[in-house]
Amino acid sequence: MIQALLVILYLIAAVVLLPLIWALGFWLKGADIIALPGLGILIATPLLVAVLAVAEIGVIFCAAYCVRYLPLVRMLFDEGA
Repeated sequence: MIQALLVILYLIAAVVLLPLIWALGFWLKGADIIALPGLGILIATPLLVAVLAVAEIGVIFCAAYCVRYLPLVRMLFDEGA
C-alpha cells in the first residue's frame, strides 16, 4: 500500500514540476502576467511560480515521509525490531 502511495506521489511531483519549469521560463523571459483567454483569467507569474514551488516541495516532503515506512528502509536502519 505504501509503495503505491509513494509511486503516486512521485508521479504528482513530476506533473507539478513541468508547469513549474514552464512558468519559470516565462517569468525569466519577462512575462509578468499569464493570460488564459478562454477562461478570462490573468495570473501573476511570480505568484504562479511560488504556488507551484510550494506544491512541489510539499509533495516531495510527503514522499520522503512515506519512504520511512518502506520495509526495505526499516531493515536497512534496523528500526522495526
